[in-house]
Amino acid sequence: MIRSIVGATAVAVACHFGAAPAFAQDCSGPPVSFNGEMVEVEGELTVKAGKGCVFTINGIPGALRETVISQKPKIGQAGVDGLKPYYMAKPGYQGADEFAYTFIGMSQYGGPMRITVKRKVTVVP
Repeated sequence: MIRSIVGATAVAVACHFGAAPAFAQDCSGPPVSFNGEMVEVEGELTVKAGKGCVFTINGIPGALRETVISQKPKIGQAGVDGLKPYYMAKPGYQGADEFAYTFIGMSQYGGPMRITVKRKVTVVP
C-alpha cells in the first residue's frame, strides 16, 4: 500500500512562523510517498528565501512517538514543533540545500516504525 506525507499547508506556516497571507507561494513540493514502516525516501522542495515550511504527517498509519531532524541543513534551519518538522530558508540565499527528518513510532501492526524523508531544497528569491 502506498502512503503519503503531504507538503506544507498555509495554516501550519502561518501558525509557526507568523508569516503574512501569501503562504502557498512561499513553499511548494509534491507529496512524498512511501511503502512500509522502515523506509527512507526523498522529495523535492522549493522555498522562497527567508520563508519556511511545516510538513504535515498525513497518511502515517500507527502511533508516532517522536520526530527528529536526522540531517541538518547546510544553509537553512530545520527543527520540530510537536511532531511536525519544519524548514526555514536563509534570508538572501539562493541555491541548493538539503535536510532530512525521521518519524519514529509504532506501526499499525505493533512493530517499530521509522520513516526518514530526505528533502532536496531549492531556495529561490
